[in-house]
Amino acid sequence: MSGQSLPTLPMWRVDHIEPSPEMLALRANGPIHRVRFPSGHEGWWVTGYEEAKAVLSDAAFRPSGMPPAAFTPATVILGSPGWLGSHEGSEHARLRTIVAPAFSNRRVKLLAQQIEAIAAQLFETLAAQPQPADLRHYLSFPLPAMVISALMGVPYEDHAFFAELSDEVMTHQHESGPRSAALLAWGELRTYIRGKMRGKRQDPGDNLLTDLLAAVDQGKATEEEAIGLAAGILVAGHESTVAQIEFGLLAMSRHPHQRERLVGDPSLVDKAVEEILRMYPPGAGWDGIMRYPRTDVTIAGVHIPAESKVLVGLPATSFDPHHFDDPENFDIGRAEKPHLAFSYGPHYCIGEALARLELKVVFGSIFQRFPTLRLAVAPEELKLRKDIITGGFEEFPVLW
Repeated sequence: MSGQSLPTLPMWRVDHIEPSPEMLALRANGPIHRVRFPSGHEGWWVTGYEEAKAVLSDAAFRPSGMPPAAFTPATVILGSPGWLGSHEGSEHARLRTIVAPAFSNRRVKLLAQQIEAIAAQLFETLAAQPQPADLRHYLSFPLPAMVISALMGVPYEDHAFFAELSDEVMTHQHESGPRSAALLAWGELRTYIRGKMRGKRQDPGDNLLTDLLAAVDQGKATEEEAIGLAAGILVAGHESTVAQIEFGLLAMSRHPHQRERLVGDPSLVDKAVEEILRMYPPGAGWDGIMRYPRTDVTIAGVHIPAESKVLVGLPATSFDPHHFDDPENFDIGRAEKPHLAFSYGPHYCIGEALARLELKVVFGSIFQRFPTLRLAVAPEELKLRKDIITGGFEEFPVLW
């Protein structure tokens, strides 16, 4: 592939709801595009909805945590024992089965009232602050941290500690970039989880760490796998929801008519959350999910050689006009059509029900508590956390 002039992968624009002009221009040439990645490697970028589903459900493609020898994953967490994206087939199914009870309908329903109480408490704390206040500090960060702490069975008081490690672990590092700080953080996070999980022998409960300890005792997983599962869920379950709360509020700020619709008809909250997820899938602000074909494959008439980099552009699929009507409009009344915000196929996000619940609680009540809530700066002044795969903003200043 070398020697040819290829377009560089277009970056997502977070100061606008719509995709960037570069993305639109490239997408017009079809659903799969040969591009140069920021790392310098060449590969393919999948922007079509159906084509993305085909790649994500095809066993010929290795998951993101199992790259060929020529590549290393973008973060150190990918490739670690127990991280679900580092396993496939029966091994992946075995590990997924171990953590599934933590995200069952029963567990999620038990958390619902707790999440509502947490949100109400955080709203009051925010209301007591001088204006403008950083909504990230008072709501979008602490709410998912409290929820994931309750789910896992770790003290919320530890959230600042594990969040700092989580940020370092999730820093986007290209194949040639330094990884020492991230490796140290990942090791420290695993040590933290190991101690908390072993502590469940004396203090068990209805939580993920107790489930994982039982799985180790029953020979269903090694301790290293259990630690990796817990640490991965701690990282992914917290970081992505923080960003989606912020992106959703950005969308409502940019589209006040849609916000008015939601305030006037709270029953629209489910559709509003789905539209936020469609517009800003987890990791929006970055690119999508990497896959690596074991053998030569052909998708939508495009030949892709074995051992290539194939990026499934989840944000881009949300704007596929062949699947969504008028996809560049933010419309909380949109006719329901499935999006790929939580991926597809065997690696479909196991925590999607919990993420949806957190978003529904926030967007179902925040504008009732703060009828005049608005950004304190122009959207383009928000600073994206560019080094973090899950996206989000450095600060989210608001007035009310």
